[in-house]
Amino acid sequence: MRSVGLYLLLCLQTAKVAGFSTYSFVRLGRKAGFSSASLRSTFTDVDTKDPTLTALFNFSNVEENAVSNFERIDDAVMGGISLSSMKQNPEEEFARWSGICRLDGGGFCGTRTLPFQSPLQVGEAEGFYLLCRLTSDDEPERRVWKMTTRSERSRSEQLYQAVFQLPKTTDDEWNLVKIKFSDFTQVRGPRVVEGAPKLNATSGIFQVGLSLSKFLISSTVKEIEDFRPGFFELQVKEIGVFVDGNVPAEIEFSGTLEKDVAEKKKPLVLKVLGPIAMVFFSEKRRRRASAMRILVEKRGFSRLQAIRFGVQLRARQKGRLVAVSQALGTLAKESILLVLSSTLRLFLVYPILLLRKVINLFKGPKKAAAKQ
Repeated sequence: MRSVGLYLLLCLQTAKVAGFSTYSFVRLGRKAGFSSASLRSTFTDVDTKDPTLTALFNFSNVEENAVSNFERIDDAVMGGISLSSMKQNPEEEFARWSGICRLDGGGFCGTRTLPFQSPLQVGEAEGFYLLCRLTSDDEPERRVWKMTTRSERSRSEQLYQAVFQLPKTTDDEWNLVKIKFSDFTQVRGPRVVEGAPKLNATSGIFQVGLSLSKFLISSTVKEIEDFRPGFFELQVKEIGVFVDGNVPAEIEFSGTLEKDVAEKKKPLVLKVLGPIAMVFFSEKRRRRASAMRILVEKRGFSRLQAIRFGVQLRARQKGRLVAVSQALGTLAKESILLVLSSTLRLFLVYPILLLRKVINLFKGPKKAAAKQ
């Protein structure tokens, strides 16, 4: 076994001199019949693991199934139609966070972990790190890349974000990106929460995530110039924390909650309103509305022409009878939802708004009297 290791080590050194990347060497080694374990051990011998880095999610170990700890959080939450996912092929020692970011109704894609089982005590750690590479294109500067985290159990839209610069990928090499805790800012959506405290990581971390966005972190909704929409793929090997200096980070990570447990721990309001929101604001319905808007505004179709166009497209794939029946079913469903939404506005939304105005009306004089 030692002779095999020395042989692989010599081959790797020779490959690097010849201009091969470590990733290319590993792929060639597998084709030559060497096991993944022997190749990984050789990689460790040459590229010694930095003791100041502590991986929380290690995608290079496929058996850990680290991708199961992540969930999608795209602009669908604000009416957009972008779509992304974090996946891993069994034969690859990295995860692929990829998708299509669309500007229609949103403009961001995101992935985040499930809530941690217990608060992550970061100790002397200075921040998070990513071992990653952008493989879809060579224009990372045309997107806003963000790291997200939470310092409390709440899963509201208020959290902490930090922008990081993603280097261009050369020769399949991995990039080590560090984001200090001091760089994080509390935000609500894309807006900065004015007067909010800085991230206090020593009190515990409850969640981490990644975001690709057209929105900068600012007090106003400010967008990056020349944003690049469309397909992206970021390959991720590790997500973890780092310390400055040469002292190893001693951090214990209990992992994330299972998905069913996380669902049970959601606030009661979300449990009740979630299914209702899915009916009225389902992603399928938003995509259908987006397609209708494009046909009407950009193609000059009337609504009836757009519906007929959709029926014709379906008829080519599924037959005219199926296409017509689906169109009629969709129209019936939309009519029912329109009646229900109008009823909810009339008997629930408008009364709540009226009540809020009345309360503010009475609060105004009290505040004025208190100031005097």
